[in-house]
Amino acid sequence: MSQKNYHTDNKSFIIYKEWEECVDELSDEDAGKLFKALFDFASRGEELKLKDCVKFTFMFMKSALERDGKKWEKVCKARSDAAKAKQAQKENSAKVAKATDKEKEKEKEKDKDNVYVYDKEKEKEKERSAPNNSRAKSFNIDEFEKFMRDYKPKLSH
Repeated sequence: MSQKNYHTDNKSFIIYKEWEECVDELSDEDAGKLFKALFDFASRGEELKLKDCVKFTFMFMKSALERDGKKWEKVCKARSDAAKAKQAQKENSAKVAKATDKEKEKEKEKDKDNVYVYDKEKEKEKERSAPNNSRAKSFNIDEFEKFMRDYKPKLSH
């Protein structure tokens, strides 16, 4: 892709208010020539043959048009680079998502090969070995009385 040309690719150019003082010093005929010269340069990069004050004024304005054009080219390039980077990021994200989807499919296929058997005896064993977390536990009164008899002597020491 060729580089943009600010002379042919831009639809506009800036005329600065600070130029008014210079233009006011020109005759209407010379100001018209200057105005036409600005359009020729900004649109096509052409420089008309100008004389004296008009030439000097044009040179002053031409440097501003070139500066603005180069600045615009940098803006266009930065925007283009940002768009390319964003597109590359989107493409990379899509590739990652597609790879992740393929991995999930592989896992599902592996899972289909596994056979799960419910073992009722193992479940009963787990229930028996699991601690009983119930707050209300039953107790034997004889065991409680024995505990209290054994415990009281320990408190008196």
